[in-house]
Amino acid sequence: MVSAGLLDALATGLVTGSIIAAGALGLSLIYSIAEVPNFAHGDMITIGAYLALVFNKPAAIPFLPDSVPLVGTTSLAVAGVLAVGLGATFSAGYELAVFRRFRRKDADLITMVIVSLGLALILRNAVLFLAGSKNVSYATEPVRDVFWDAYLTGFGLTIQLTQRQAGDIVTLAQWGYAWWLAAAILAATVGVGYAVYRERSAGEGFDVVHLVDPRVLGVGAGLATLLLCAYLLRFHSGVVADPLASTRVGTSWKDGTVVVLTALAMLALNVLLKTTKLGKSMRATADNLDLAEVRGVDVDRVQLVVWVVAGLLAALAGVLAGWSASNVNPNMGFSLLLPVFAAVIMGGIRSPYGSALAGLIIGLSMDLGVYFLPPSLAVYREAIAFVILIAVLLVRPEGLWGDV
Repeated sequence: MVSAGLLDALATGLVTGSIIAAGALGLSLIYSIAEVPNFAHGDMITIGAYLALVFNKPAAIPFLPDSVPLVGTTSLAVAGVLAVGLGATFSAGYELAVFRRFRRKDADLITMVIVSLGLALILRNAVLFLAGSKNVSYATEPVRDVFWDAYLTGFGLTIQLTQRQAGDIVTLAQWGYAWWLAAAILAATVGVGYAVYRERSAGEGFDVVHLVDPRVLGVGAGLATLLLCAYLLRFHSGVVADPLASTRVGTSWKDGTVVVLTALAMLALNVLLKTTKLGKSMRATADNLDLAEVRGVDVDRVQLVVWVVAGLLAALAGVLAGWSASNVNPNMGFSLLLPVFAAVIMGGIRSPYGSALAGLIIGLSMDLGVYFLPPSLAVYREAIAFVILIAVLLVRPEGLWGDV
């Protein structure tokens, strides 16, 4: 029987890291532009998850009146879109009602921290009062995992695509790669990725491609080359006999959706910051708020947009976290808050891009730690993130990425 191994832990960590990255993006934006270390951000993640639950599975919320006409069971996709929109609106509401008032009174950093902590307690207790403390899940169709079983043989690499059906493991497809072919594909992956990185780093001008960091483009081009070559050069192999080593990676379309939606959110934020007039105003405000105001930037409008975007990203992270784990509870956002803060600090506290990268690293390190540590120590997976954080800051105190 093939058992899960290091590659499966990497795949799981990528999903976990994507959720942390979505939360870290919004928190980094708030700090870099609004200069608020928002400790209520984790509870905004919880709010987003429960807003989706209101539309997807209202019966799970005891306090919700049955007579509300707009509430009913909807698909999670529709409920998620509504939750993201309402999360952004809710975030804008407490920026106008709370943080803007304190900002106009020139409140210092400690005051803002206390205010955000108080708001976090209010939000968490409101969820407990309205929805209760029990764990619930969204109303969705069951998702079947697809297993990628890899075998190293004397011939080369064989990959089987399998799935559990009616209690049995059924082989859906099987492909093989000779050693020389696998080595050629790997060399092409590294070569194309490095060539794209060098070309984009040296290139001039401004187009859609230049919106993306050369490092991201290089990795993306390399992965695309790997997938394309692996698909085009595959051939149907025979029966696997006496493999030298084997491993299994469990995936599903749910995991893929989580990663893709997070990537799209990052790309959308990148486009907003680098191509729009509003984005340029946000970057100018992050660099020097007073100077931006003197140059005619509507700082209040920029601050409001920042909180809206952060609320949108927090709600998205909440929906994805609740769906991925099949578990929504009032403490889910708080449990994500420490890894999210770690990602923001590791990536560069004023760098949304660095925060996203660090979120992926922390998610990977947490799940890899669970894989390498004894089962009795798996509960300390969050502590692993902070060990990685300290190690990175010792080498790069400014964070992984730098400024916006």
